Parts: sequence; C-alpha cells; structure tokens
Amino acid sequence: MIELLAATSGALLSAIFISAGSLSYRGKKNREDVVTLITKVELMSDKMDSMHDDMRDIYARLNGVEIGVSSLKPKR
Repeated sequence: MIELLAATSGALLSAIFISAGSLSYRGKKNREDVVTLITKVELMSDKMDSMHDDMRDIYARLNGVEIGVSSLKPKR
C-alpha cells in the first residue's frame, strides 16, 4: 500500500514538474515573440516616418515644378 502511494505521488510530482517546465518554456517563447514583434513594429514605424518625410519632399518639389510650369504658360 505504501509502495502504491509512493509511486502515485512520484508520478504526480513528475507530472507537475514537467508541466511547470513546459509552461516556463512557453512563457519564455512568448516573451521572445513579443520582443520580436515590438522590434518589427518600431522598425516599420521608423520606415514610415522616413517615407513620410520623403513624400513631403516629393510634393514640395512637385509644387515648385507646377509653379514653374504655370509661369511658363502663355496667359490668354
């Protein structure tokens, strides 16, 4: 009877420790995934800011070209 109790408690403790290890691994993996996603979002944000500045520059140049073309057009 004691052997049965010892075997059952040993199996239960093994299952608990295996589950705890698995949860710990999954928690670490989830943290790594979150850090990776945050890094990618920050990179995308930086690229969008750069593209926004480039678009402002492009539209400023187009505005200058439009003003130059309108001054060249003959007025009727």
